[in-house]
Amino acid sequence: MQDPNILLTMLSRMAQKPEVKFDKLFPKLYNVELWLMAYERIAPKPGNMTAGVDGRTIDGTGLELIERLIADLKASRYKPRPVRRTYRKKPNGKLRPLGIPCFADKLLQTVVSMILEAIYEPTFSDASHGFRPQRSCHTALSQVKRMTGVRWWVEGDIAGFFDNLCHDTLIRILSQRITDQRFLHLIEQFLRAGYVEDWQYHRTYSGTPQGGNLSPVLSNAYLNELDHSIAERIRTFNKGQKRQFRREYWRIRDRRKRAKKEAQKTGDWTTYKALTQEMLATPATEPQDPHFRRMYYCRYADDFLIGIVGSKADAAAEKEWLGEYLRTELRLELAPEKTLITHVGHRVRFLGYDIQRGDVNRRVRVKRRHGSGVQRTCTQKLVLLLPRDKCTAFAQEYGQHQGWQGASRNKLIRLSELEILLTYNAEVRGFLEYYALADNLPRVASSILWLTNTSFMKTLAAKRRSTVRKVARSMKGGPNHYVIATQRSDGMTREYALVSSTKQLRRQEVSYGAVDHKPNTWTYRGRTELGQRLRAHQCEWCGTQEGPIEVHHVRKLKDLKGKQVWERQMIARRRKTMILCQECHVELHAGKLSEAKKLRGDWRAGYLETRMSSSEGSSVKPGVATR
Repeated sequence: MQDPNILLTMLSRMAQKPEVKFDKLFPKLYNVELWLMAYERIAPKPGNMTAGVDGRTIDGTGLELIERLIADLKASRYKPRPVRRTYRKKPNGKLRPLGIPCFADKLLQTVVSMILEAIYEPTFSDASHGFRPQRSCHTALSQVKRMTGVRWWVEGDIAGFFDNLCHDTLIRILSQRITDQRFLHLIEQFLRAGYVEDWQYHRTYSGTPQGGNLSPVLSNAYLNELDHSIAERIRTFNKGQKRQFRREYWRIRDRRKRAKKEAQKTGDWTTYKALTQEMLATPATEPQDPHFRRMYYCRYADDFLIGIVGSKADAAAEKEWLGEYLRTELRLELAPEKTLITHVGHRVRFLGYDIQRGDVNRRVRVKRRHGSGVQRTCTQKLVLLLPRDKCTAFAQEYGQHQGWQGASRNKLIRLSELEILLTYNAEVRGFLEYYALADNLPRVASSILWLTNTSFMKTLAAKRRSTVRKVARSMKGGPNHYVIATQRSDGMTREYALVSSTKQLRRQEVSYGAVDHKPNTWTYRGRTELGQRLRAHQCEWCGTQEGPIEVHHVRKLKDLKGKQVWERQMIARRRKTMILCQECHVELHAGKLSEAKKLRGDWRAGYLETRMSSSEGSSVKPGVATR
């Protein structure tokens, strides 16, 4: 059986050759090791504990399920079940539909998505940042910030992209590289599986369900056509090497040169210095040079931003072309209320940030061939801003944002003091670290931290039935440093600090690799040893190697209370999974899993280990238990 890392790497290398077509992909789905790698990839996600229409979750998964699905694929009797439709509230108050597939379908979708990622990832555009390895919202925003000189923005948003994605167009796009009809038919089955809402089945004639493991790579493959079309459009739009210099700037520069020669003779540098300041305050080039144009493009999922260095007419022409291309080639429509042309002087919203031109007149001293001189940097640098409405929405949970006064959160009083602190830290870090790229973060974060810290102190004071002053005094660990100390089992003391300063945030420089020209095999490697434990085919409770072996899953480690022996074992090993035989798994859910059975399993494991070590050099093969 072929190693899945080698398989995916070979596919990725072949995909870098545009003339290569993939015609034997369906037999790759028979590889058990590839299924185990996919299982390791999705197993840690808590969402797998949410049941689909069949009422089953990831709990109880084993090699038996994988072998049964492979047998169904070989016999061409596999048919995906419809997804369970649910809704999640969006920031604007509307509802976003989510599709929850059955776990068996989710596992197969992950296998298919790994194959598609290996084929398409090397061909994706550098301007695409959504649902891709080593890329995120921050990498997209850092790319936007480098779009210097932009005068007009074209904000792009596709109306209901995931709901209106055309199945026929998607299959046509995939068939340009993939000629295996059985593989394409399987993808089409997932797209047309339908959904169940309020116990009623609905057919799907377009779209791909949000929440499915196959949707991200399919959406990127679909919009990759748009990325390459815009890249070709950029090549034809761009014109000129550099802007024309302004005559006024050259006149001042010539006068400054003559003034320097005169000052070297007379020793009076007053005129020279005045002309230097005037030259630094005068734009060097024409901002509206008709012979110089540039276009920039960045996309995250179905949201994209086009920057135009040119006139408003150029921006309007690109918007019209964009709408026509999406309508005729991809059968999509732009959302008219969100697709706007905005001047760079006004704020434009992208991925939760406000982007605006900042008036920067920064001057630096640079070394030259003869001495040094003062040089002006870019005067129209783009700045990323934390929006006021985002701050207001976040602050409403903690108190009055008008006066930035925190209030007690009574719903957290039932938690322990350490749990309250960790809850506040997680919420504050999640919000502020997402906006770590904002240029106004140091100024805005001080108000947010004051609000959250005041709310925390009042919540703790309500729990202790004390005053805020006494609570702050008891937690004081230094200037603006508040901690809760806990005693560990080994007698050592551990301190948990409250996030009260921006210095405690992880603000790192955004870095990411380009699209892999040489495939990185580590991208496809599993992150846990779960597959190895499952391959061992041994119950981790009773030690038996007979019968079906299943995996017991829990959503989160904190859900384990430690009352049962098996719970304490999972807590001690810090694992959300346990490999069990079918008998032990049934007893665990029935609350009848006995500790005596575990002791027998421990004795048996030690006995087998002794027998195997003593059999080295004899006729018995190492690793084979004898009776």
